[in-house]
Amino acid sequence: MSFFRKLFSGGNPLLPKASDASDPNAWWLYVQCNKCGAPLAIRIDLRNDISTDYETGGRFLRKEIMDSTCFQLMYAEARFDGNGNVVEQTIERGKFLTRQDYEAAAAAFQAKKNRE
Repeated sequence: MSFFRKLFSGGNPLLPKASDASDPNAWWLYVQCNKCGAPLAIRIDLRNDISTDYETGGRFLRKEIMDSTCFQLMYAEARFDGNGNVVEQTIERGKFLTRQDYEAAAAAFQAKKNRE
């Protein structure tokens, strides 16, 4: 019975930790396009978007991201340890942002678009 409780109650310790307490099944990834500078907030569904790495026992994420300004495709990868903490993350054609950096970049990007 405890197996089913862990399976269906969201108590799986191998899943990454949610980045927002209001949505326990989400992890937010903030990135910025290298080509046009568009900031993006990507919602990662912890129940469906994360895969198991059977070699290390951890979890990993591969995500293709496209912004709506220049339509450049970015490739993000993240690896998680057994406790759900990010141990490695890489991105091609973009850069990772913190939530605070994303909010500042989004405001600046929107102000720039309004001036044009």
